[in-house]
Amino acid sequence: MPLRSEPALHLLLLVALCSVLYFPYLGSTPFFDKGEPREALAVQDIVQRGEWLVPLKRATDIPSKPPLLHWSAALVTKMTGSLNEVTIRFPSTFYAILGVLLVYWLGRKMFDGPTALLGGAILATSMIYQDQALNARVDMTLCFFVTAGLVLFYGIYRGYLENPLWLYVFYTVVGVGTLAKGPLSVVLTALVAGSFVLVERRWDMIRRFCFHPGVVLMLILATGWYVVAVIRGGEGFFDRQIVEENLSRFVGDAGHNHPVYYYAPYLFSQGMPWALFFPLLLWDVFRTGLRADDGRLYLKLWVLVMFVFLSISVGKRPVYLLPLYPALALLLAAWFYKADAGGNVRTIGYKAIACFTMLIGALLLIITTGALWNQDQGWFFAPIEALLKPKDRANAAALRNQLDDFGWTFTLVALIEAGLWFSLARSLWLGKMRTVAHQLLLVSFFNAFLGWKVVMPAIAQSKSYRDFMAKVNEIVKPNDKLFLYGPFNSDSVVFYRGSVIEWLNQPAELVAWKDSSANGYLIMPVQSLTDFPRAAGSLPPPLLESAGKGPEGDAPLVLVRAALR
Repeated sequence: MPLRSEPALHLLLLVALCSVLYFPYLGSTPFFDKGEPREALAVQDIVQRGEWLVPLKRATDIPSKPPLLHWSAALVTKMTGSLNEVTIRFPSTFYAILGVLLVYWLGRKMFDGPTALLGGAILATSMIYQDQALNARVDMTLCFFVTAGLVLFYGIYRGYLENPLWLYVFYTVVGVGTLAKGPLSVVLTALVAGSFVLVERRWDMIRRFCFHPGVVLMLILATGWYVVAVIRGGEGFFDRQIVEENLSRFVGDAGHNHPVYYYAPYLFSQGMPWALFFPLLLWDVFRTGLRADDGRLYLKLWVLVMFVFLSISVGKRPVYLLPLYPALALLLAAWFYKADAGGNVRTIGYKAIACFTMLIGALLLIITTGALWNQDQGWFFAPIEALLKPKDRANAAALRNQLDDFGWTFTLVALIEAGLWFSLARSLWLGKMRTVAHQLLLVSFFNAFLGWKVVMPAIAQSKSYRDFMAKVNEIVKPNDKLFLYGPFNSDSVVFYRGSVIEWLNQPAELVAWKDSSANGYLIMPVQSLTDFPRAAGSLPPPLLESAGKGPEGDAPLVLVRAALR
């Protein structure tokens, strides 16, 4: 193949890979957690009220995140004419694909075409990256802009991007990145780039980057929107966006508080199936040290500096690790292309992982054999449901019901995947690591299918209010009185209604019921309905009751008629 055509083919392969992994599943689940509907309400506000600069939730509440994701989703909505799960999630998928292509470009400059191709594929198929590519949250947007900033920095630093305009592009990307999730974009980029310059002792680069006119451009882009938003939102906006979401999160005053070692297991679990080889990769990193290979130094610092910084922060969530996976993917790809060299430690490691993958294959084979024997696709959930917490037990029950509806497709896919894991074990035992990489890509395809066609839809269906609200919208006309009542997370209810629904602040005693005076409707949790007789006499039987039980799985809703004063 001519060398010039290789990059085009590789890029085409990566886009095709991402398209198959992401696009079929964009609309496979309704909104069912707290995060996606929260962002969706800001997009809805832009579309309905035309408030692009400072979009609000429910036309009154300031969102907890800057609006870059909201702007992107609103633009897609305007272009397509549809406001739904697909258009709101699409920006995350778009930024994810661009991030994969950036990793390919960086890998090609650092290593070669095949390594870069594998690095992009590893990133695209890592569990955390797939998940956030299909999630209407700000984390993938942040990951893309941090990745873009660090790729541009390295390209300028090494002279791959010689035109002086690239420095302005770099500062523009870093500045705009603050509109994804706040100053974290600047902090992560500066920490990694600064650490690299210090380790390399390139003092001239400090002058080149720190005293460039582009710094002013970056500051304007990074602070301009915040200044306008503070003027619009006042002290409440400043406290929510700047203090609570950034400073308080770092020192532990805004929730999600965890110990310094919290991220260690999540670094592995979020990187599956490729995380099987993280121990061997980390062994090589520690064995060779940071300065052993100039091409890998930047990637090692990228992973190490981000991991240390995020571990020091008291507020932690597993998804915060997302921006370090682009570098980790390239490091692992380079490791795979040297993994055939062997060595005692590697050989032992390969065989240990082979035993583990053999167990996974055996487990899948037992599951499929039991399904064929019992004619029950979800038979294996029954023994473990009693050991789970109530919330997880409900998810397991929903998944078991979904498998019954899914038919024999699940059994067939599980059987194929069992064969892949057995084949993977054989390749590992023989030390054929490039074959292992290709087999893991196939495993990722089937994992995506099972996850987004079976597991996630089952969990979503047990929690989402979408079907309930579709029926509510048939009964309650746009001009009818409709209020929310009682404690529950109502973001998805408001989104699926398509308009703001006010909370009813009247005491229960004032919500009377008379056939002749019923003039409105209430949406409330079932528990609130059962509390009514003690306070205000009985309400009529519900017109509707939701199958979904909300983000926490404990708040099924009802629609009732009421006389609203």
